[in-house]
Amino acid sequence: MPAKAPATNAAAATAPKAPEVKVDPASQAIGEAMAAMDKNDLDGAIAKLTDAIKANPKLSGPYVFRASVYYQKKDWAHAEEDFKAAAAIDPKNPVIQLNLVEVKFAQKQYDAAKPGYLALKDDPRMGDLAAYKAFLCDLLAGHEPQAKKERDAFDQIKEAPSYYFSNAAWDLYHKDNDKARSWLISAASIFPSAKIAYYVIPLKELGWLPLPEPAAPASLSH
Repeated sequence: MPAKAPATNAAAATAPKAPEVKVDPASQAIGEAMAAMDKNDLDGAIAKLTDAIKANPKLSGPYVFRASVYYQKKDWAHAEEDFKAAAAIDPKNPVIQLNLVEVKFAQKQYDAAKPGYLALKDDPRMGDLAAYKAFLCDLLAGHEPQAKKERDAFDQIKEAPSYYFSNAAWDLYHKDNDKARSWLISAASIFPSAKIAYYVIPLKELGWLPLPEPAAPASLSH
């Protein structure tokens, strides 16, 4: 009589095979792009995101990701091209629209950038930041009378970050660091850092921050 096969072998022979998990090529390429960014390999990230776009050109995410990498490289033409492609896929996304305008702002094309910011003023998420950036466009383009009107308008909505940062930017532009410091300290004490991060970024990129330490008071002579 033939030996009886072990029960475990019989079960293995009859058990259904586990379904094969298919990896989405676009998602895999995006993950590899993120890994490349962790290594500060910008060109490698761009190559992987290009693969993701080829795998699924209907996704806006890879275009936005690749545009942000081009932005870091100051490759403005490609950054703008990718943000436009993302906006064509997702035209109602205000974040993409804001990023598209930011490319012009980064190139100091302030008069060209301002209409894009104004178009977002009524957006509940982007409105206050967009109004602040439109104010910066006028201030930096030398349209001080208009910038002052916009700053005065922010005074009417003192609960918003734009009130504090427009006044800080005005004082920084006019080289009054002590007044600017007071506005920035007030903003940091009222709002969480995540809420005001995007208000701070342009001030840093303009070389206005960090502020120098305040001068020590002169010692009294006896």
